[in-house]
Amino acid sequence: MASNYSDRYKLELQATGANANTWGGNTNTNLETIDKFSAGYLSKSVAGSADVTLTTNNADPTAEASNKVIEFTGALTGDIKVFIPAVESNYIFFNNTTGSHTLTVAPTGHASNGVAITQGAHTIQYCKGNKVIDLFASTLGKLNVLGKMTIDATVMTAANGTVNAAKYSGSGADLTGVSSIPSGSSALFFQAAAPTGWTQNTDASINTTTLRVVTGSGGGTGGSDAFSTTFTGSKSTASGAISFSDLSSASSPSNLSVGSTTLSTPTMASHSHPHDMIGDNYLGSGSETKFRSPNNAEQSTSNTGGGGGHTHPLSGSLSLSGTGSATTSLSVPAMNVKFANVVACTKD
Repeated sequence: MASNYSDRYKLELQATGANANTWGGNTNTNLETIDKFSAGYLSKSVAGSADVTLTTNNADPTAEASNKVIEFTGALTGDIKVFIPAVESNYIFFNNTTGSHTLTVAPTGHASNGVAITQGAHTIQYCKGNKVIDLFASTLGKLNVLGKMTIDATVMTAANGTVNAAKYSGSGADLTGVSSIPSGSSALFFQAAAPTGWTQNTDASINTTTLRVVTGSGGGTGGSDAFSTTFTGSKSTASGAISFSDLSSASSPSNLSVGSTTLSTPTMASHSHPHDMIGDNYLGSGSETKFRSPNNAEQSTSNTGGGGGHTHPLSGSLSLSGTGSATTSLSVPAMNVKFANVVACTKD
């Protein structure tokens, strides 16, 4: 009776009484095949853009698919698929290729049921026969670690250098490079460009604007004069004459009064006082005495009084009503206000 071979490891299942004098050699071949499937390592170049099928043979420890750990190498020039036997088994794969292309492992005959391996990543994949399941891609589930877990002294990275998490607990006092700012938040930065993890807002509506504090909704914009042009150079208005109109209702109050004034010699009109004089004789009748000159002519005293002006103080109040307008030339000195350029950025 002829020998049969197992589906997975391709071990020779020797029939009773068969393989006389070769049974021992066949058994050793089976053991070597098992050894390969348990701990064998293969470095396989998959350079280029063509799909690759790993070799598999009955009772052959040199077959490529008989190795437990397989490292893919070479520069990819296109997306490729690597096909493994479509039987139940598990492998440790290392995608050590270069080139910005995708390497996908799939069961032979089931190209659409493959799983891509990120460049630089190690992973464990389990083949169900018609489908590949990547234990570290999406099906490992919840990972529990008893005690402390340290990964290269830093809890980092997925194969692509990114850790995705919805939240973290604790104070975060010893964390670095972790942001609690929600995606889409806007902030101002005093630096030349947006920091890592932020995207600069280049909307023209906020260019060269200033800030206004509001108690209502924020985020809006307004105005049209640019900051730098408003506060540089002097500002002037048109010039013209002062004019008034419609003062017909002007009125004088009835409570105005003129104060009394006492005249002094300088403010009197210039005048003299006449008198009669006759020699040295005095003639009089009653209390009146006249003096006359020898020729019996009437004489006068010298003039007195300065004829100066004087004032009469006016007390009370005066009101006018109506409309008036005036234009004149006004100027504001140049205001070259100091400023610091900031950029508005949105959290990625």
